[in-house]
Amino acid sequence: MSTVFRVGNGRPPRPGEAGLPLVRKALFVAPGLCDDSICHSVLRLARELRLRGCEVHIACGGGPLVPELERAGIPTLVVSRLATSRTPLLVPGALLDHVRNLAPDVLHFFGRPLARLAARVADATAKPYVLTVTTFAPSGSRGKIPGKWKRGAIMAASEELREELVNQARIPKDAIAVIPIGIALEEYERYHTTNEPASLPVVGTVGPLTPERGCEYFVQAAKQVLDQGHAVQFLIAGDGPERFPLRRRIHELGIDKSVTVAEAFSDYRRMLALLDICVIPAVREGLGLDVLEAMACRKPVVATGAGPAFSLITDGETGLLAPKKDPAAIAENIIRLLRDPDLADRLVEAAYAMVSERFSVQATADALLYFYARRIQRAAEAS
Repeated sequence: MSTVFRVGNGRPPRPGEAGLPLVRKALFVAPGLCDDSICHSVLRLARELRLRGCEVHIACGGGPLVPELERAGIPTLVVSRLATSRTPLLVPGALLDHVRNLAPDVLHFFGRPLARLAARVADATAKPYVLTVTTFAPSGSRGKIPGKWKRGAIMAASEELREELVNQARIPKDAIAVIPIGIALEEYERYHTTNEPASLPVVGTVGPLTPERGCEYFVQAAKQVLDQGHAVQFLIAGDGPERFPLRRRIHELGIDKSVTVAEAFSDYRRMLALLDICVIPAVREGLGLDVLEAMACRKPVVATGAGPAFSLITDGETGLLAPKKDPAAIAENIIRLLRDPDLADRLVEAAYAMVSERFSVQATADALLYFYARRIQRAAEAS
């Protein structure tokens, strides 16, 4: 049976307790560290593990978050070949040398694209490893993930991802732990309000412009809200392959003046801060971190029931849910919040309390340390 860590039901045993080995040193391996929710979660976890006595080092492909890692005192090795979208055919020598010199207790790779590299590095250095998976396999793909599951394991960010990994990727159940990505609420306090209140309410969506995000349904919903006479400014903040099709669709619907597409910005959370209502219209979502971050920014959330959003949101209590690919239902929920500010305030307060109780980065770090210790123990038994 796979391991599921549920925050709020008491912390798991820590390394050094219950016969578990201590985890003194970990090496995180990530592609380019850019300004998005996943990369910030890597930094957040590294900080929290260090507070628990686990020395964390990071190897990555570079990116705008590297200076922040250095300011946090986290030793960082930039390996440019990690920044490519495809796994290097050969393991970068600099990475292998770093692992051998550092001698970490465990390796932790972030993202499906690093799966093959993770297995190769672990084989070459005889180290146990964890691979974090936060996304579903691309549409039409069988979703296979290469790995050595006596030495390796997967940290799945949600139950929905775990099911795909077991049923499609055929990963052994006992090699998977469901550990939700935690939130450090104090990081979001400065994003609760903006210093420049808009003359019109701002309704928006923030994130990569990919087909899975369902932004086309957000655009259709925006058209319906505007057609019903509501004075609203809509914002789409993000970049990706759907950028040009979305711009074309906005123009076809004649709503150019009411919909802004922001592609370049330095801090995605500032985009969240601009919103009065956050819409997450995803048709396929593996992580749910965008839902948690909007809640942490104290924004009322309208989301489709795709993946984790369905389990994170209690409809009418911590947010409003709509069926997938249903712009009319999304528009109806937006209008409901525009007409009832008291409801929006109640959703915000309940959602913020839920995130604080169930999705703290401290709980994630406890669960991850326990998972590391279990994998180190199992790898030692198998050798």
